[in-house]
Amino acid sequence: MTDPASNRTPPIRFGVRQKMILVLVAVLTLAMSTTTWFTIDRYQGDVLSETEKRGHDISRYVSESLVYAVIGYDYHTIQLLLDKLITTPDIVYAVVINQRGNVMGEAGVRPAENSDATLFNHGIAFDNERVGRLTIGLDVSRITKQMEEQKLSLIRHEIITVLLIALGEFLALSYIIIRPVGIISHFLKSQVDDKGEVRADIPLKTNDEFGHLARQFNDIRGQLSEANKRLKSQVDSADWQLKQTNEQLLAQSEELRRMNEELTRMSITDPLTGLYNRRHFEHLMATEVLLSLRHGEPNSILAIDLDHFKEINDTYGHQAGDRILRRIASLLLENLRRSDILCRVGGEEFVALCRRSNREQAMIVAEKLRRNIADYPMFIGTERVFVTISIGVASLPNDFNTKTSDDLLEQADNALYFSKSHGRNRTTHFGDIVKQINSQFQSTT
Repeated sequence: MTDPASNRTPPIRFGVRQKMILVLVAVLTLAMSTTTWFTIDRYQGDVLSETEKRGHDISRYVSESLVYAVIGYDYHTIQLLLDKLITTPDIVYAVVINQRGNVMGEAGVRPAENSDATLFNHGIAFDNERVGRLTIGLDVSRITKQMEEQKLSLIRHEIITVLLIALGEFLALSYIIIRPVGIISHFLKSQVDDKGEVRADIPLKTNDEFGHLARQFNDIRGQLSEANKRLKSQVDSADWQLKQTNEQLLAQSEELRRMNEELTRMSITDPLTGLYNRRHFEHLMATEVLLSLRHGEPNSILAIDLDHFKEINDTYGHQAGDRILRRIASLLLENLRRSDILCRVGGEEFVALCRRSNREQAMIVAEKLRRNIADYPMFIGTERVFVTISIGVASLPNDFNTKTSDDLLEQADNALYFSKSHGRNRTTHFGDIVKQINSQFQSTT
C-alpha cells in the first residue's frame, strides 16, 4: 500500500529567493565602487562650467580694454591686443567688429562648426551705448582630452569591477539557477516527441522552487499532453478555415474593386474613342455653367460634327469609319488645351468645353481645330480621304438669357446647324447668327 505521506510535496527549506538574496548582497558590495563614476561626472561638469565662465570672463575683460581703441578707430592697438590675446593658452581666435559691421581686427583662425572650439561673443559698450562686438574662440580640446583620459581610467577600473561581479554572478547562478534549468531544458528537449507529448518525469529532486516546479509539472503532465492534443487539433482546423475564408474575401474584394473601377470608367467614357461620354460631359457642363453664371467667368462650348461622314461609312465600311473617328478624336485632343474637355456625344458628333475662354479665344481654338483637321492627310488603305469638320460655338457670358447648360448647348447646336447648312467646313458663333438675323430684320422694316 502506498504511503500518502510519500506523495506530499516536501517543504522548501532553502529556496531560490534566499539564494538570490545572498548573491545580491555580494553584488551590491562590489557595485559600491561605481559611485566613483558619479564623482568624475560631477567633476567634468564643474570643469566645463568653469571653462564656460572663463570664456565669458575673458570676453568681458578684453571688451572693456578695447572700448577706447574701438571708439578711437585705433586699428593698430586693437590688432596688437588680439595678437597678444591668442597667445593665451586655449584661445585660438579673436575678432573685433564695430557697430557698422566692419572688422577692426582679427587674429588666429576662426574655428569650424564641428571643431572643439567654442565661440564667445561680448558687446563693446561706451556709456551704455554699444560700439562694437568681440568674438573669442576658446579651444576646449585640452580639457576634453584630460576628461577623456579620466574616463578611460575609470572605464578600466569599472571593467575589472564588472568582470569580478560577472564572475561571482556566473558561479552563483550556474549552480543555483542554471544547473536546474539546464536539467529541465535538457529533459524537455529529449523527452518531448514530435507530437508535443512528454514521455517521462523531470528528474529533479531538489528542495527549492525548481524541484517544487518539477514535481508539479510531473503531476499534470498527462493532463497537459491531452489538452495539447485537443488544442492543436482545434487550432489547425480554425487556422485552415480562417485561411480559406481570408483568401476568398481577398479575392472577392479585389474582384469587386476591379469591377467598380471598370464600371466607373465605362459609365463616363465612350468605348470607341476613350473620350468622355455625353452623360459625364453634361454633368461637368452643369457645374461649369453654374459657376460661370454665378461668378461671371467666361466659358465656351464647341459643337463639332464631321462633314459627309455617312458617305465614308457607305463607301469604305463602318470599320474604316471607326478608325477615322478615333483619329479625329486624337487630333482634336492634341489641338485642345489641357484645361479643355472633349467628349463624344453621338455618332460623328463631338463637344468641347473651353474653360475660361471668351468668344474671341473660343473662336481661335475652333478655327485651329477646323484647319488642322482639314489639312491632315488621312488614308483608308492607300487612298487618301479628305475629312473636314463644321463647328458651332456658344459663349458665356452673353445677352441671350442663358440660364442652364442645356441653353448653352442648344445655342452651340444652332450655330453648328448654321455651319452645316452654309457650306460646311466652317466655324460659326451663335452671336454672329443673332446679329445677322437682327440685321436682316432691321433692313426689312
